[in-house]
Amino acid sequence: MLTDLISLRRTLRLTGRAYLSRLEAEIDEVTAWASERAKERDLSKSRIRDLGDMITLVRKIDAKPIKGRRRDLKKIDATVGDLRELIGNTSSR
Repeated sequence: MLTDLISLRRTLRLTGRAYLSRLEAEIDEVTAWASERAKERDLSKSRIRDLGDMITLVRKIDAKPIKGRRRDLKKIDATVGDLRELIGNTSSR
């Protein structure tokens, strides 16, 4: 039983690290996209609207990191997914 619990703890840590690494990489992708858009001189109205929507999505997250709640991780994950969807939809404009 003890070795199973130790194995479970190890699996939790590895899974948690991989999950956080994936989210951080996705946030980096969105950050790079936004940084490139910020350098453009003549942004279209739709791009400006998309950037505003992205800011709203990020600011809307009401998380309490110190509590370490799964629902906060779900909110962050969903928001990152929404941000990636926005940059995917606007990359062809």
